[in-house]
Amino acid sequence: MSETTLATHSSDTKNDLVFTGKGGEFFGIWIVNVLLTICTLGIYSAWAKVRTTNYFYGNTKLRGSPFAYTANPISILKGRIIAFLAFLAYTFLGQSSPEFAVFFLLLLALLAPFVIIRSLNFRLQNTEYRGVRFKFQGKTGEAYGIFLGGYLLVMLTLGILFPWWEKRRKEFYVSNIRFGTSEFTCNPEVSFFYKTAGIIFVVFAVLIIGIVFLASLGAGGVKFMTIMIYPIVGILAAFWFSRVTNHIFAVSKLDAVRFKSELETGQLVGLWVGNLILLAVTIGLATPWVMVRNARYRISKTTVLADNLDSFFAEQKDKSSALGEEIGEAFDIDLAI
Repeated sequence: MSETTLATHSSDTKNDLVFTGKGGEFFGIWIVNVLLTICTLGIYSAWAKVRTTNYFYGNTKLRGSPFAYTANPISILKGRIIAFLAFLAYTFLGQSSPEFAVFFLLLLALLAPFVIIRSLNFRLQNTEYRGVRFKFQGKTGEAYGIFLGGYLLVMLTLGILFPWWEKRRKEFYVSNIRFGTSEFTCNPEVSFFYKTAGIIFVVFAVLIIGIVFLASLGAGGVKFMTIMIYPIVGILAAFWFSRVTNHIFAVSKLDAVRFKSELETGQLVGLWVGNLILLAVTIGLATPWVMVRNARYRISKTTVLADNLDSFFAEQKDKSSALGEEIGEAFDIDLAI
């Protein structure tokens, strides 16, 4: 379906997303954020998040115009204070009454869908492009059905329903995003997720059997098995991530605007290995370069397919201005930690 969809609209104009950030430039922002966060015992982390997100949004451009992040750091700080207090409560209960600690942990798990909805609401309503805001309109009840009910079904079926669950989660995320007055639609194929999961299962099983055979030959085989398991998992994770991401972009649209992602497993593995080497050699100081490398790769592989894209954005801005933007929320805090 995804390949057919793209072929049908092959005449659409390709509008590439461009990332202009640089590792050295971002390092100045990153190191100040780290130092001030340490000096303020974590309080500055809210402002650090806004500065970091602003940098990456501001350096992501479509047809020459950057995205913008308009969040208030105080709202983020409120969410982090709540999370910190919850952590303190769990730690205290864990030492004084383990049974209550378990109950408290279950309570937090039950709140997870609510937290997800609030986090997506906050991030998207504070994201804009050409003066038009995004918004997430997913319902809390539906989120509980997907994230809690779906998770329980996956556990009860010993993972058999995991591809279905992953499909439902991606569909929920994308289909509830709104840009101005237009809504995104996303129609992923559950068969695609099962096919991809099946490939991973077969490859992993064959490799594990081979490694176990080598391990049976002696201590050297055991060491080889221990070393090889990590790159195998990494390669399969890159395969899953690239295929699923490309598929979700292919089956999503915003009115007549379509999208294309061309991530490649081999390139992702090379990127991740290079990042690990950089972090190891620099003892973590290369983090800004790693973040920029990740953003540049993903954005460079993303294309917006549409004719008259400027007219579409202008129309959205006019409609949004006429209707008025809903900026405030009754519970305006960021619960994404």
